[in-house]
Amino acid sequence: MIGALFALLGGLLVLNVLLTTIILRLGGFEMNPVMAWIVQNPCLHLGVKCAFAGFIIYVAGRAEELKEYSGAIILMAVCAFFMVVFVHNLAIFMGIFFS
Repeated sequence: MIGALFALLGGLLVLNVLLTTIILRLGGFEMNPVMAWIVQNPCLHLGVKCAFAGFIIYVAGRAEELKEYSGAIILMAVCAFFMVVFVHNLAIFMGIFFS
């Protein structure tokens, strides 16, 4: 289960970078002021997401060692957040692309 959650998190983060880059190129803007300058460079954006994923995977792994399923719960929460981000980005993309 942990491996599947790792893969899901990685996929969601890559989709976030991809859709954000496309939306920006189509005239959209970044809503998160902390990330606004980072997302202008897709390689930097991907690097930040990879570092974030590494941190989350490390924390979830350590938590799992301390208490069974705690790492899975952490990963589920982070995946749920990025699923919301993905759906939001997809809605923005569809609105821009099909308007």
